[in-house]
Amino acid sequence: MNEIVENSVDKREAILQGAFEEFCENGFLAASMDRISKRAGASKRTVYRYFESKEVLFQTLMLRQWRVIADNLKVSYQPGMDIREQLIEMGRAQARLYTSPEVMTANKMLMGEILRDPELVREIQNEVDYTASFEQLFKEAAADGVLTIANPRQAAEEFISLLKGKAFWPFMLGAPLVKPDEMDAMIDQSVDMMMNQYGA
Repeated sequence: MNEIVENSVDKREAILQGAFEEFCENGFLAASMDRISKRAGASKRTVYRYFESKEVLFQTLMLRQWRVIADNLKVSYQPGMDIREQLIEMGRAQARLYTSPEVMTANKMLMGEILRDPELVREIQNEVDYTASFEQLFKEAAADGVLTIANPRQAAEEFISLLKGKAFWPFMLGAPLVKPDEMDAMIDQSVDMMMNQYGA
């Protein structure tokens, strides 16, 4: 029974990987379920057994990518630790995503399709909350008196937007990936802005 389950998981993963390669190479519209099944080493019938349509397969990939991002943005407040250092760690959590060729290539492919057809994400757009752990950190830091924040959610969105605007969106528009030393400088600047705004 366990072997069957493992094979099932492996097959699903192979289909997702094949679909990712196909979507990256040809885009959603030109992607072929025949080619996806070939890349996955599975029959077309098997592909449809796991994913009822190309749209569902794409949405599954997109949701998985968003969860990878959310998982990488998980942070927690550390009482007694310098708050500026904690904000720097928050920036580094983002930097690990924005400097990863694999993550950013996937994001670029997905973003292109989202902009082309927003309906593709309408049903799943609220499934993942990127800002939850940042919001909680700001809430606890404010309660601890080391930051002065009336709206932790807004502060979390602002902090994410600072680096996203400097590293994520330029890459989406054709710029090269930000280099690690450039990212370090961006993190420092972003943290300085947050401390100037919310520092107690």
